[in-house]
Amino acid sequence: MAVLDKRTRDDPRRRATELAFLRATEALLDEGASFADLNVSRIAERAGRTRTAFYTHFEDRRELLLALVEEAGGEGLAAITPFLAADGRDEHDELTASIQGLLATFREHASLVRAVIEAAGYDDAVAAYWDGIVGRFVDAAREWLRAAGLDQDEAAATATALVWMTERTCYQQVVRGTTGLDDQAAVVAISEVWWSVLRPTRAGRVGRRDEASMPSPLPAEPRS
Repeated sequence: MAVLDKRTRDDPRRRATELAFLRATEALLDEGASFADLNVSRIAERAGRTRTAFYTHFEDRRELLLALVEEAGGEGLAAITPFLAADGRDEHDELTASIQGLLATFREHASLVRAVIEAAGYDDAVAAYWDGIVGRFVDAAREWLRAAGLDQDEAAATATALVWMTERTCYQQVVRGTTGLDDQAAVVAISEVWWSVLRPTRAGRVGRRDEASMPSPLPAEPRS
């Protein structure tokens, strides 16, 4: 489902109106409203626009929610991309910084995460869209693991487990508040789980590269 069409992106006035609806919805969610309780009239009133204007920009509330999720998902992926692209740097520090940025994105958009998880429980389209957002992280992690030396199946399975573990921990940390951890402790814990997988993979890659660069042994001299 395309939530932002080209015409909207290219027209500043349309984009300004769209943003008014997006920011109004975020504000209402931040104030504690559940997404199920937000009707179009309430959103339009908060945005200072009309119901007609809303339906000019969005097919329904679901499309508006998905537009918000798209923004947050892009920010989250941007946070972790520096680690996934790391090459020759201190990858442990990059990993910790990336997880910290990801958790900060969850924290900044905690009300939205709450809303989308809530909506995903009764709306298959929202659930599928959220799966797709998380799937981008899985794809990026899978390619990193493939480059590190895992075969395709192992990389896919490991990336799926790591990313969904991270998604659920971040959700429990910032939305539910049930982990008993402060944010820094959560970042360290998530990072160490990732590193426990990546360290031996990285070491194996380095070992294979070193072996490949070693000169071949000289052939044994024939016995006389």
